[in-house]
Amino acid sequence: MTIKNILVPHDGSASATKAFKKAVQIARQHGSKILVLTCLDIAGIGGWYVDDRINREIMRTAKNQTKKIFKDLEVIAKKSAVEMNSVIIETNKPVKTIVSFSRSKQTDLIIMGSSGRGKFDKFILGSVSNGVLQKAKCPVLIIK
Repeated sequence: MTIKNILVPHDGSASATKAFKKAVQIARQHGSKILVLTCLDIAGIGGWYVDDRINREIMRTAKNQTKKIFKDLEVIAKKSAVEMNSVIIETNKPVKTIVSFSRSKQTDLIIMGSSGRGKFDKFILGSVSNGVLQKAKCPVLIIK
């Protein structure tokens, strides 16, 4: 199996960073590129009663925090001489977004953490990682 493109969905959690580090290891071994994808949940930023300006400010803050995380990940990738790009997508359906993004980028492998920042971290496999595992057309490696 040739691994040219690795997708790492990243939500800012420790589990996602652990998955990213594994992706760097694999990318270095196979000469692969890494694409980090963060899905910002537009459904969870406010309610119908909240002024839209507040929602835009929350999203702007989330994007800035995500960009800081990306810079930290770039340092890790650069130390291992692995090419990395990053993308932020606003969505209310992270599983569908990750799977369709993976297909559009012709991903050979998805590497992601077993649980993220969701409300139910105590479950063995998070709902997003489980959904991606079930629906992706390429291999998915789940890191505990």
